[in-house]
Amino acid sequence: MDIKDWLPEFQVSAETDRDLQTYFFKLPAIKDIIESRAWLVLGRKGTGKTAIYEHIRRGNPENLNGYNSVCLNFSDYPWPAHQLYKDAMAGELSAYQKSWMYLFYIKALSKLIEINKIKGKQLNKDLKWAEKYITTIFGNPDPTLREVLFSKVTRLKSIKGPSAGFDDISLDAGEISLEEIAENSQLKQKLRSNAFTLLMHFEKIFKDNIGDSKIIIALDQLDENWLEGQIEEYSKVLINLLNVCRNISSDENLSDKLKVVPFLRTDIYHSLKFNDKNKLLQDSAIVISWDENSLNDMYYERIKKYKPNDIILDEEKDKSGKVFEVSFVRQGTPPFKYICRRSFFRPRDIIVYFNKIRACHNKNATGLYTSSELYEADREASISVYNEVIDEWSNQFPVIENLLTVLQTIQVETFDYNDFSEKCRDEFSGITDGTIRYYINFLFDNSLIGQKKQGRWEYVSSMHNLKINIQNEFRTHHALKYRLHLIESRPSQNI
Repeated sequence: MDIKDWLPEFQVSAETDRDLQTYFFKLPAIKDIIESRAWLVLGRKGTGKTAIYEHIRRGNPENLNGYNSVCLNFSDYPWPAHQLYKDAMAGELSAYQKSWMYLFYIKALSKLIEINKIKGKQLNKDLKWAEKYITTIFGNPDPTLREVLFSKVTRLKSIKGPSAGFDDISLDAGEISLEEIAENSQLKQKLRSNAFTLLMHFEKIFKDNIGDSKIIIALDQLDENWLEGQIEEYSKVLINLLNVCRNISSDENLSDKLKVVPFLRTDIYHSLKFNDKNKLLQDSAIVISWDENSLNDMYYERIKKYKPNDIILDEEKDKSGKVFEVSFVRQGTPPFKYICRRSFFRPRDIIVYFNKIRACHNKNATGLYTSSELYEADREASISVYNEVIDEWSNQFPVIENLLTVLQTIQVETFDYNDFSEKCRDEFSGITDGTIRYYINFLFDNSLIGQKKQGRWEYVSSMHNLKINIQNEFRTHHALKYRLHLIESRPSQNI
C-alpha cells in the first residue's frame, strides 16, 4: 500500500484539526499548567499554544487534574471595548483590571452553576440570583465573550443584591449600542457603575460557593487583531490582564480553585513594560519549547493513528523518518533530522514540511517517500516558512520584509556583520549604527540567522542559550535559503 493512501495531509491549524485529541502529543507544559502554580503559557507562533489550548477545551476534569475548563478565544475580540471601562476617577489601570475581573467572574460563576446542575445539586439563593442576572443581562446562562461585552448591563435601572431577592431585575427600555455609550459620559459612568457593582456581588458569590469544584479559564489568541497605532493601548490592557491573573493565583480564597491561564506569544510578552516582568517569567510562566526528540514523537503519534496494521515501522530510532525508503540522506543525515534542521523546531514547520513531501510524492515500489521527494519539498517548504515569518512579524515588526530583502541581497548563506551593515544602508536610508545592531540582534534572537558553535551552524531555536558574537560569521537559516535564492559561499559548509 502506498503511503499517500493511508497517511493524510494534516491540518496546520489546531482549531480546525478534528482529530487532534487522538494524536495529541502531551508536552510537559500540559502537566505544568494543570498541576503546578504556573499560570502563564508563552511560546513563539507555531509552537503549539493553540493545540494545548484545544486540549484543555476538549478535555474533562478526569484528565485535567479535576479542573472544569472555560476556554475563551480572542481571535475576533473587539479590544477597544475595554476602553469604555476607563474611569478617570479610579485611574485607568484599576478600571482595566476590573473589566477583566468582571469577564472572568461572569464566566467562572456561569460554569459553577452548570457544574452544580450537572451534579444534581439544588442552587442556593445566591446562585439562583446570579443565574437570573446573568441570563437576563447577557441573554444566555453561559454568555460568549461578545455577549458579555455587548450586554444590557447599562440598561439596568438598579442592582438589588442577593439579599433583596433574585426576581427583581428591571431594565430601561430600548437597546443601547456600544457607540452610544462611547459618546455619552453618563452612559459610560452607568456602564462602569453597574458592571463593577455586579463584579462585587459575583466575586463574593463565587468565592462563597466554589466548594470543592475547580475551574480553569484558558485564554487564546490574545495576540490577534491588534490594529496598527493601538499597540500601546493593547499593551496596557494585556499588562492589566497579567496583573489580574497574578492576583487570582495568589488569592488564598481561590488557591487551586480558580486558575486563569493566558496563552501569549513570547515576543509580545517581552515587548510589555511593567515591574517584576522577569520575576513573573521565572515564577509563573511555562515556556513551550521543542527539541528533535519531542518533535519526532509528536509527528509519530500522527503516523501511528493512520498506519495500517500490516505496515511495520521500526520505532527504535528516527521514528518519523521510517516513512522514507532510505535511512540516511545528504551527508549521512537521518531524514527527520534533515527536516528538523530546516525548521525553527516548531510543530507547525514539521507538519508543513511533511505535507509538502506528500504533495511531491509519486507511487513507487516501496510505497514510501524518497530522498528526491524530500529535496524537492525543501524548496516548497522554504516558501511556506518565508510567508510564515512575514505573517508572524508584520504587525509587531513591520520592517521584517525589508530585513529579509537585506538577507537576500547579500546573496550567500554565510556573511559577516560588515556585509549585513552595508546591505542595511542600501535598504534603509539614513539608518544608524544602533538600528543596524538592533536589527541583527532581532534576526539572531528569532533564529532567522545563526552562528557556528562547536563546528556546527546553530540557531536559538536549536540551542536556546546561544549568544550572538558580532565578530563571528553569521548564516541565514537554511529554511529560508531557497526562497531567498541564496547560494553557499563555501562548499565545505555543514548542514
